[in-house]
Amino acid sequence: MNARIYQELQHLSAAEKRALGEALIVSADSEASAPPVTEAQRAELRSRLAHHRAHPEEPGVGFSQLKANLLSDARKG
Repeated sequence: MNARIYQELQHLSAAEKRALGEALIVSADSEASAPPVTEAQRAELRSRLAHHRAHPEEPGVGFSQLKANLLSDARKG
């Protein structure tokens, strides 16, 4: 651990240290349970990013539409 960060952490109150510890545990748990990204998914993301960079004027899909699409796909699968 970085010595400077450790020194700064020592100045936190007990409640702040406890809250930080709990937040770190939640963060670590969520990272551990997240499925790894496959190489095919990485390729798709790279392709989409390249398309967006080549055509920035094209509108994207809004969150509500994306959510609807994902839910629809989940029901089909």
